[in-house]
Amino acid sequence: MGKLAWMGRCALAAAALAAGAAEVDGVSGVDVDPGGVTDRDRIYETLRQADDEAARGLLQRHLQRAPDDAVMLYNAACIECRLGATQPAARYLLEAIKAGFADFSHLRRDPDLRPLRAHPVYRAIVAASRAADETLTRRRLEEWRQRLRHGSYRYEIDKAQRLAFVTALDDDAHAAAARMLTAQAAHLQRTLLRPRPGAGRGWVLVVVPSELDARALLTRPGVAGVYNHRRRELVSADAGRGLRHELVHALHHDHMDALGQDHALWIQEGLALLYERYRLGPDGVGFPPNDRHDATVSLAAGGRLMSWSELVAITPDHLAPDAFRVYPQLRSIFRFIAEHGKLSPWYDAYVAGFDDDPTGIAALEGVFDRPLAEIESAWRRWLDEQGEG
Repeated sequence: MGKLAWMGRCALAAAALAAGAAEVDGVSGVDVDPGGVTDRDRIYETLRQADDEAARGLLQRHLQRAPDDAVMLYNAACIECRLGATQPAARYLLEAIKAGFADFSHLRRDPDLRPLRAHPVYRAIVAASRAADETLTRRRLEEWRQRLRHGSYRYEIDKAQRLAFVTALDDDAHAAAARMLTAQAAHLQRTLLRPRPGAGRGWVLVVVPSELDARALLTRPGVAGVYNHRRRELVSADAGRGLRHELVHALHHDHMDALGQDHALWIQEGLALLYERYRLGPDGVGFPPNDRHDATVSLAAGGRLMSWSELVAITPDHLAPDAFRVYPQLRSIFRFIAEHGKLSPWYDAYVAGFDDDPTGIAALEGVFDRPLAEIESAWRRWLDEQGEG
């Protein structure tokens, strides 16, 4: 793991978690020098510089003053792991959980904690987080009951499928949506997102709000659904395409947790886009074109397609302004991969070789047995042959 990748994991991501995991500005005992620099600032600077020994010393001093700082306890566990001290790392991690660190998804994927994954403390923490899933889901169900105001809602728990529902759908539409989600989840876990031995699927809370509530919940223009993995909540304005899209995100995040991997954004979005429209049958699954196909054809005709090398490097900051190009192309690319029978082989190869290539390019080149540029050229020819849907 490169040092820059580690910095994004341990230091910057942990800082972003602070608002949800523990009080930061309100932590008592934080030392501030006359220039306004806090010991937390100094810690993050050493983390950015990948100076593990210096970070260890600063963290120890900080935690003497603020022993309940959950984020810094978590960072201390990361540093001890990097320095090969698994016993202190386990102790810090347990203290972080006791102090309120609650992003178990981040914990399971963090490569810094990899040396700790076989440790009894780490295993117990992960097992306890799984065991608490249903309790937390029921609590969040009640939170939604208090939150939603417009429409008649159904609140249900399906223990067999580990799904909770909050929907404003009528009886028939609700039953159809539940059947669709169950079939889609079963298919994905059978063919692509296969569970690891002993790792059950996490709970997902599915919210399909009334039109009025959807306007309040989904405020970004053009966004019809969201998935919050930290809360394991899926919100979709419709019971069709948006619901199918967000379910893939939920299941994929669960799979990444089990693998301890954080997959590239183009892969996360591409899989979800692919399953916006599909047909399950006795011979397998097919992915008919939807309106995103015509958008891709139009982009190609106008010479506005992005290169695959650009797409595989896309970041959240660049996704929103280029969404009109990125989303159609990603669905088209994943349809191309699937129609050539490479979807499962490629994903399996990607997971197996993730540590060597987290971009997915090497796995793609391996299953197609050609360089990325040649695969892209084949896709462009395929797209041209498809024409408009």
